[in-house]
Amino acid sequence: MNSKKDRMKSKLVSLKPYIYEKPSISAVSLKILILLSVQIAMLFFTKSFDAILVIACSTIGALLASLIHYIFNKSNKFLILTNLIQGIIVGMLLPETYPPLTVMFISLITLIIFKYIFEDTENFWINIISVSIIIAFFIGRNYFPDYQITTDLFTTKNPSVALINNGVFPVYDFDSYVTGWLNSEIFSKCKVTLPQGLISMLWDTHSIIPAFRFNLLTVIASIVLFCDNSFTALIPAIFLTVYAILVRLFFPLMTGGDFNQGDIILALFTSGTLFVAVFMLQWFGTHPMTIVGKIIYSFFAGIVAFFIVGCGTSPIGMIYVVIICNILNLMIRSIEENRMDKIMNRMITAKPVKEE
Repeated sequence: MNSKKDRMKSKLVSLKPYIYEKPSISAVSLKILILLSVQIAMLFFTKSFDAILVIACSTIGALLASLIHYIFNKSNKFLILTNLIQGIIVGMLLPETYPPLTVMFISLITLIIFKYIFEDTENFWINIISVSIIIAFFIGRNYFPDYQITTDLFTTKNPSVALINNGVFPVYDFDSYVTGWLNSEIFSKCKVTLPQGLISMLWDTHSIIPAFRFNLLTVIASIVLFCDNSFTALIPAIFLTVYAILVRLFFPLMTGGDFNQGDIILALFTSGTLFVAVFMLQWFGTHPMTIVGKIIYSFFAGIVAFFIVGCGTSPIGMIYVVIICNILNLMIRSIEENRMDKIMNRMITAKPVKEE
């Protein structure tokens, strides 16, 4: 009797036979918006109201651009979530000292141009967020901070420790307790010692560029985005690994130091490295589709970051990395599409096998 019921159940057809392998773009966008909102909440908590004002103006500019485009071209959807995210990220990658009205104007104009040039085509190959930051940099270069690492620190073993001791990166009261516990309970078994101030850099670097500040929140965001395949972890993992290895092994040699003495902490916790790896390096439509293409893309990104950003503290270097990788992605996608066309043509022209 039970076997008969089992056979009946096996014949039942679900009303929803199809499932998504990955979350939809709208679901991913909503998740990104929530994760970015947590960082904005931290700006409120730390009373960084100038940064919040810049983010608000860039967001208003992005939404106005989307609204204007919708009014004059009603055939396209008013993509509120995507444009909201673009506006927020633009503001987070700009210094809090940047004039808010100028930020709104840059966000408005660049997004309108982007929509009219690219939105009606299939070639979403360039990250408009990066374009906005580059334009803002050339308009107001004096608002961006300089490199925080000086040439006399290049040959030292741990420039990040020197910067912490010099007060460039603040050290919180809880840092010594957390660092001491980690060293005694965990890292002592591996004969590794965390430097004082690392936890503070992970918590808040106090950079005037908001996206460079809360590294711990960015790490948590990466876990949330990668755990359900909202974004692939392959690209940021390879990118960060290649960049960190190159900095560790070869950067001191380029500056007269010793081999294998580069400061990975400074490279990963400054310049917005983690933020760019999580939120920008694989923005929708700007990365390859195949596994091989993604590996080449992320490996190349790590090499470019090494030569442009160096050991860290760059105010805009990672944005150039994204732009250059967008161009590489365009070439990789072209190869992928040609290869897929050849495969499809072979499948179509293949002779059917005759049944015996």
